[in-house]
Amino acid sequence: MFTLRSLRFAPWLLALVTSVSGCASYPPPLALSHAWIVVPTGATERALLEDAGFRIAPDVNRHDGQGTSSITVEFQNGFLELIYPDPTVPISPASQAGAEKFRLKSIWRESGYSPIGIVFDRTLATPATFPFATWKISADWMGSGKFMEMLTPKETPKSISLSISSHAGSAGATYAAFGRDPEKKAMFEHPNGARRLTGMRVVAPAATSLPPAAAYLGGHRLLKFEVGGRWLLDVTLDKARQGITKDLRPGLPLVVHY
Repeated sequence: MFTLRSLRFAPWLLALVTSVSGCASYPPPLALSHAWIVVPTGATERALLEDAGFRIAPDVNRHDGQGTSSITVEFQNGFLELIYPDPTVPISPASQAGAEKFRLKSIWRESGYSPIGIVFDRTLATPATFPFATWKISADWMGSGKFMEMLTPKETPKSISLSISSHAGSAGATYAAFGRDPEKKAMFEHPNGARRLTGMRVVAPAATSLPPAAAYLGGHRLLKFEVGGRWLLDVTLDKARQGITKDLRPGLPLVVHY
C-alpha cells in the first residue's frame, strides 16, 4: 500500500489516490494475469525457483522481433515469468528501443531500471479510458493486430512496467486448455504444492519509480505498492495456507509465500 512517505514525495499520487480510494469494485476493472522479472541472458536464476519447489514449464518462449526469450512457472490462474535478452532471437527495426530497454532491465542493479513487470487482462468492467495517459506497443511475437496497452509512461522507462493485454481473456486460459492433458498438466503441479496466484505486492525504491497508474491499481485492490528499499516482487500463492515463505534474494528480487 502507499505510505504517507510516498505521497509526500509524489504530489500526483495524493490526487489520484483520493479519487480512487475506497472504490474497489466488483467486477474489477482489470484482472491480474502475470508478473515478470528480467534477468541476464540464459536465465540461470531458474535454479532458484526450482530449489523453492517450483516446476519450470517445458517450453521456452521466443519473442521474435523483441530480442528476448522467457521461461515460466505456470499456475491455475496465471504465471510468473523470467524474461532475458536472447541473441538468437531477431530484433525488428521498430523494436530496437524496446530491446535495449529489456537489456537495461536485465542489469537493473547497475542501470537503475526496474526489472519487474505486471500484466493485466481486461474484464467486462474495463473502462474505455483511464484517468491517466496510456500508449500501445506491438511486436512480431504478439501476432497480427495484437498489442500491449502500456500504463507506464514512455517518459519514465526506469519505472515498473504496468500493462494490459490487448484481448479479453482469462488469466487461467492456459490451465483450462492443458489442465486435463496428463503430460501438460504436470507443469501446474509444483512439488511445493502451490497452485494459484492470490496476491502481489511491489516494493519500489522511491515514489518516483511508480507511475500514476500505480495509485489506480492500488485503489482498486488489484496490486499493493510500497516504497522503500530495492525493487521487490512479493507474491502470495494459495493465500499462504502452508505458512511457508521463500526469499529468493539476492539472486532474484522475489519473495514467495505459499
